Amino acid sequence: MFNPNAIFDVLYIVSRTSAQYSGISLSELNFLSYFSCLLSLYKGNAVSDWGYCFLKSKDGVPVSAELTEACDILISVNELRKNGVCYDMTSSGAAKLCVFEKMESLRSRKECLQAACDCLLMDSIVEIISLISRDPLIKESCLHPLKCLNREDNASLQMLHKQFGIVKEAIGLRRNLFVPATSWLFYLRQMNV
Repeated sequence: MFNPNAIFDVLYIVSRTSAQYSGISLSELNFLSYFSCLLSLYKGNAVSDWGYCFLKSKDGVPVSAELTEACDILISVNELRKNGVCYDMTSSGAAKLCVFEKMESLRSRKECLQAACDCLLMDSIVEIISLISRDPLIKESCLHPLKCLNREDNASLQMLHKQFGIVKEAIGLRRNLFVPATSWLFYLRQMNV
């Protein structure tokens, strides 16, 4: 059974990154979606609200089976195209995304996805992946390769919430998630200088 949140996320991320990149890999899709999930946490939402889970791959990166399945489904209905290891959108996929974007129920989700993708205006995808890899949830899960990265009972969530608290204290409340997103990336960069 397909996950509608994952379908929307794939279409949105592929569309939003297409101006800068000729395609986006599944690994990059996973990272940007994971980053979006973390931004949803920043807003105060529960992990379970994201609608699908991430596991740590053998390479130590967040992956979601639902995102992989969404890509396969979108390719099978000609809404996504695969060129080598990268995905790009067809006109049919763009039309479906337009319908999704009008749905009020996806507004909060879109805000998180948009902020994560907009960070590509400041940093390359490679740099963002490197920074997100420093996230305490990913680092802690190195000891637990099959542990779900975005479960409420993950002890590293406390550390992540502490980092988010530092960012909120530094920048104050912001309506737009772009400033908190880039501020958190800056914080992660400074932690490992």
